[in-house]
Amino acid sequence: MNAKHTFVNLFLKTSSKQECHEVLSKWNSYYAALSEKHQESFVVRTLLFLNTTDFDATEGFELTTEMKLVISSAFVQITFGLKQDVLSVFKTIFVTPTSYSYTGRDVLYDGDVNTVTKRVNLSWPAVEKGFVITDDGLNIAIHEFSHCLIIENAKGSYFSKAFKDADLNAWKELATKKIPLIREGKYTIFRDYGGTNLMELFAISLETFFEQPHEFYSYSPTFYRTTAKVLKQDPRNGKNPK
Repeated sequence: MNAKHTFVNLFLKTSSKQECHEVLSKWNSYYAALSEKHQESFVVRTLLFLNTTDFDATEGFELTTEMKLVISSAFVQITFGLKQDVLSVFKTIFVTPTSYSYTGRDVLYDGDVNTVTKRVNLSWPAVEKGFVITDDGLNIAIHEFSHCLIIENAKGSYFSKAFKDADLNAWKELATKKIPLIREGKYTIFRDYGGTNLMELFAISLETFFEQPHEFYSYSPTFYRTTAKVLKQDPRNGKNPK
């Protein structure tokens, strides 16, 4: 635990930390596999994220503390090896009880990042499914938070960026070569939507990285290691990923 998180930990209630531990042990397989030392750090980061983020929900839908903790844990999972521990632009997370749509559009969404409202929208059933089924490379919370990090990283100064430029540029160079292969059905570790653009491939590669790390590494060790370098962690090492 770094100095900042050690300081934050002083102000957290033991009951809140215990509740967080119990919820994440039940819901988040990445957390459950961590060593006790890393779990302590993960809990602090999860509560820090929760306490610095505005959570809202569709009127009439009860958004519980358990749901907030589960959603927060997805962000912490991605950033566990990084210095960034909160979002600076997308400060509101809006949760819906079902898939949703925008006025004038026929498309139903399970999640999206709205750069106009600076809000992350998530459908709870999709979030829940992402944490119940842990090995299919589908986790909407990880997907949308990946978008947030890329957008905020692009807007940040050298000192506030989540990712090192050299690491992310190396990832982009490899990813650019993968997109046409995905579109042609010749690179099958990722689902077809990964061939849309670099933004979507980043999100989908992170879903795969966390849910199917051994398969990802076996399929493409170089791309896996490049992704691990961006995130400063390797989830194949369950107890000590960073």
